[in-house]
Amino acid sequence: MPPSGPAIDTRAPVGVEYVRGAELEIHAKPDAASPVVTKYLASEAVSILSKQGEWVEVRTASGSGWAKAGELASGGEIAAGAGGDSTSPRFIVPPEPVSQPGAAGELVLEADVSSSGEVFGVRVIQNTTGSEGLAARNVAALQKAKFAPILKHGQRMPFTYEHRVHY
Repeated sequence: MPPSGPAIDTRAPVGVEYVRGAELEIHAKPDAASPVVTKYLASEAVSILSKQGEWVEVRTASGSGWAKAGELASGGEIAAGAGGDSTSPRFIVPPEPVSQPGAAGELVLEADVSSSGEVFGVRVIQNTTGSEGLAARNVAALQKAKFAPILKHGQRMPFTYEHRVHY
């Protein structure tokens, strides 16, 4: 019998939320003293697998880990400007969450955004999920997103946005 790889967590997420601050530490256990297994960055989408008190279990590329629930925000909160300012990318309409039971890995997308906040081009930079269909659905979701305009010296500016989704 061939050796088996790491077990893939096939649980369907109970929700998708976004990193509220600049960075989100994912711990091995629901305890701040537990080792950090990975980190997510501002506005990244995170699949929630379960909840335990003030902690949520989130999907990671290598399985799952734990984060403080208060460090995550709903799409509506992100759209309302949680943690953003006029020089940082901020969703007005965040991309719709895309789920796929059993998916594991990370997608890194790059979006070209106009000075009015419209997404006009999206490229897949990295896909470790092994699913081209999942990548395509995330590209389509990001294309429908809308950003608050970036202002520099009172002028609206186009920008490039890196979007990461972890499964």
